[in-house]
Amino acid sequence: MKTRQTVFALVLLAASMQVAAASEKLNICFFLADDLRADGIGALGGQIVKTPHIDKLCERGFAFRNAYTLGSDRGGVCVPSRAMIASGRSYLRPDVQAILKGGAKYRRPETETPLLGQTLATAGYASIRSGKFGSNPNQVDQYYDVHIDGKTAEGNADNLIAFIQKNAGQKPLFLYMAPHEPHDPQFSPKSYHALYKAADIPMPVNFLPMHPFDNGEMLVRDEQTLPWPRTPESVGGKRAKYYASVTYLDDQIGRVVDALKQAGQFENTIFIVAGDNGLSLGEHGLIGKQNVYELGGMEVPLVFAGPGIAQGESESFAYLYDVYPTMCELAGIPVPDGLDAKSLVPVINGTQPKVRDVLFTAYRDCQRAIRDERWKLARYPLIDKTQLFDLQSDPHEMNDLAANPEYAGKIKELTALLETTRRAMGDTDALTVANPGKAEWSVPDKIPTWKEQVKAREKAAQQKQRRLEEKTKGEKQ
Repeated sequence: MKTRQTVFALVLLAASMQVAAASEKLNICFFLADDLRADGIGALGGQIVKTPHIDKLCERGFAFRNAYTLGSDRGGVCVPSRAMIASGRSYLRPDVQAILKGGAKYRRPETETPLLGQTLATAGYASIRSGKFGSNPNQVDQYYDVHIDGKTAEGNADNLIAFIQKNAGQKPLFLYMAPHEPHDPQFSPKSYHALYKAADIPMPVNFLPMHPFDNGEMLVRDEQTLPWPRTPESVGGKRAKYYASVTYLDDQIGRVVDALKQAGQFENTIFIVAGDNGLSLGEHGLIGKQNVYELGGMEVPLVFAGPGIAQGESESFAYLYDVYPTMCELAGIPVPDGLDAKSLVPVINGTQPKVRDVLFTAYRDCQRAIRDERWKLARYPLIDKTQLFDLQSDPHEMNDLAANPEYAGKIKELTALLETTRRAMGDTDALTVANPGKAEWSVPDKIPTWKEQVKAREKAAQQKQRRLEEKTKGEKQ
């Protein structure tokens, strides 16, 4: 018969074994910046921006140089982007549309694929998500132990550091920092402004004063943050503020990394650095993220670093929502069924050169694009316009080949590929419309506010839905 002392000793042993098992699991630290460009990191090609702390993670990690968020059904590209990260599924799927339309009332049905937070909770992680609320489908983050907004990058770093100090070594940690920076108004303390002068910042090679045609979103709020026509002076000032905000964010990321080192958890942590979407800063005359150009609205940085991850990079195509299954596989967490996302681990460990052959991106009902390793086709249904670029010889998309008869076959081939790929992603919008508008555009005398634009779109969508219902009713009769 066991004595009380023996039973108590066994209980203590079991508890200590559970703590040891938990501490053997890898921590995960996910830094998701807002509007961070693919070249917004020094180690990834940013010639002006200073990001020494992220650079150190890149130097010991693996970078995907062709990573993108899939697209957006609204001007706030970050909202569907974060919903896709949380779900591992295309924003065009009905269940992700339910997230986007559900708002505060949204609750994930038990029959749906588990969200990232649910998967981590099941795996026994102590978790915190600290970052912006306003543009985030907050109900998808209800599964984290702590869900809070630190308001600034420093405040969010403070929250993660406190969480590390309280929980390190007791359970594996999931640290998700999703700050507001460097989204406009590109906040940073004044001390960072001195690091960048507008006059010293070169313009992109594909800078234009005005975008040459109506892409369907010329007056979105982002595009209104600078006057038309764009000038090197105004764009240089915008870029200077942007880089200052990135460097400020980088310093806060460095503080979190140092906290993990002080807690003895650095070597036991998988790091992920990414942007929720990209941003144009003068390229093609654009200032926002509502476009499908390279280094524009959908292309993002994506880096993994940590135990078992060799230093390197790949040109293979990745979607931002691939973070979900990739972090699971890297950390030894079972990957749920039903994801559109693909694990990038085979590319990271060198067993496969790629996990997909083509890359599809989309914006609302007005822009679609498909690219392979060389060719890219962009389609603008509302104005019946097609662009074709040879990215091998023209990486900055300055020479549109669509009007050249020599490439008619290539356009037909890529259009067919776009059609099949987008359908597989759940896209139901058309590549052609009955009465396309004019491609030409000019700045109107009175620019409608973003709220007025949203209201007009909602009214148009309601009218479109009524016409569809009437057509369906007529066909049934």
